[in-house]
Amino acid sequence: MRYRFCNSIVLGCCAFLMPAVLSSQTEPSRHPPYIAVSKRTIYIAEPGKPEVLKDIVRKTEARDSQGRRYSSGASIVPERFRYDWVRDFVAGRSYQVNRQQKVAYFTSLDPTASGPDPSHPEMQAAEINGVRCLQGPTKRVKPDGGSEVIGTTCVSPELGILLVYEDIKVTVGGENLRMVSELENMQMDTEPPAEWFQIPPDYRLIPGHPGRPKPID
Repeated sequence: MRYRFCNSIVLGCCAFLMPAVLSSQTEPSRHPPYIAVSKRTIYIAEPGKPEVLKDIVRKTEARDSQGRRYSSGASIVPERFRYDWVRDFVAGRSYQVNRQQKVAYFTSLDPTASGPDPSHPEMQAAEINGVRCLQGPTKRVKPDGGSEVIGTTCVSPELGILLVYEDIKVTVGGENLRMVSELENMQMDTEPPAEWFQIPPDYRLIPGHPGRPKPID
């Protein structure tokens, strides 16, 4: 089904394999809040042919002053199958929330989060549309265990590893695709609505992930 394919694209079909460092995100402190709208433009990019627009995907990304993160479900996924992602570093839980079905899957959050190492020679400081970020190669793991560069990615450690820009080429479902991600709208120092991070009391709470619930002993 189309939405399954779109989900795989939106959630990432390749790894951002920059060298990483570990930094604690469990201590409560004030973080600069923001609300951002990201746009991913997907092109069919067959060798020797002009690129053809396939889809445009929009998502809302946000962080509140407590450091909690919110990512909306992709715009092209039907609401019945769309999950928002809430990472509550204060409570130590990650939620995948389906607003239409009134269900929230939850897992424990890793007490550490990885980010790009600014001292690595592949990393370069950049500024895109007023947002400071670290830019470097995006790589994917090959079947032989090696890796190859498939594009460029720029993320902002200051904004919780927010994806600021990405231009990659991948093969998904037998199609050669080029995907360009960018921030379409950025509101700094803007507190997102509190309800984005809340699980209503009438929602079912299920341990595990959608499609892979965790057995309860």
